[in-house]
Amino acid sequence: MKKTILYRLFGIGSVPKKVRPVLKREGVIVLDEGIGGLFVTNHVNAPGKRYRRRTESFSGCLAVTKSRVVCYTNGKRQINISVEDPKIVNLYVDTSAENKLHLSFESSDFCKGWQGVIVFRFTTDKALLFQKSLLAIGAQKGTAADAK
Repeated sequence: MKKTILYRLFGIGSVPKKVRPVLKREGVIVLDEGIGGLFVTNHVNAPGKRYRRRTESFSGCLAVTKSRVVCYTNGKRQINISVEDPKIVNLYVDTSAENKLHLSFESSDFCKGWQGVIVFRFTTDKALLFQKSLLAIGAQKGTAADAK
């Protein structure tokens, strides 16, 4: 799978330099960077924010270590959850194709005062490996929208 143009030109979508050694110490199970995707919100309400249907493309990275799941999109941390955290069961993983990975969750499960489903749609050759790793640490198969 090709890396995004932003990654190839500017390194946007790579693991931040300060985070890379931490992930290595924790024992990387699967990692991919420079992957393109879509950030989709559906009826999300948060303090000072209201999104009925919002879609943004991104260049990002996703990593699963023995200790945590981390996702950065366009240089911003979006997901950072310990595998020991009981909320990991509120993270849903699905693959619509061999190279399409969907991570979704109800925002109120992770952010106080938020409501609505958030979905990250990644395009990566490692989609099935990510799915297997996330299911092994306690994430659920399917989508958060189906669980409502």
